Amino acid sequence: MPRVPFATREGMSTEDQKVWDEIETSRGGVAPNYAALLNNPQAAGNMAVLGGYARYETPLPPRIKALAVLTAAREANGSYVWTVNQPAAKAAGLSQEIIDSIHERRAPVGLDANDASVVQFVLELLRQHKISDTTFEAVRAQIGDSGVVDMLIVSGYYHTLAHCLQALEVELPEGTPSALTY
Repeated sequence: MPRVPFATREGMSTEDQKVWDEIETSRGGVAPNYAALLNNPQAAGNMAVLGGYARYETPLPPRIKALAVLTAAREANGSYVWTVNQPAAKAAGLSQEIIDSIHERRAPVGLDANDASVVQFVLELLRQHKISDTTFEAVRAQIGDSGVVDMLIVSGYYHTLAHCLQALEVELPEGTPSALTY
């Protein structure tokens, strides 16, 4: 049971309903993660704008984005974010072996050089709060300066979202088993 109630559109002011409607329209509904965050509509709306970019607009290659998202979610132990992003990761071409490697914290060992550099970039960012020159240059060689900024945005957004949902104890939608087991 979440620590905050799920907001409802009916319980919101007219102004706050606009935020609800923007989130609903952009995502095809308001999932439990945003229903919890909508207890503060202004914060949720701003988070949704960043999330919309990270999820739908970034020109990052889907594989690179999926590696960053799963690594960030795993580093936060974010069951919700980890689980709901499994289908996109598989659609982006990540094998179950790669997903398991991130899940079991074996990655980047055993990944090809490009995948390993993406995972290493996110791990360094989230664990050491800085990125080594070697790792930075390996990722920049793949996706350029603009892509590096997008990797930072994607990693930061999904890591933050995972932490928010963990702190609020937002559970997965009913009937959805967690893919992040320990």
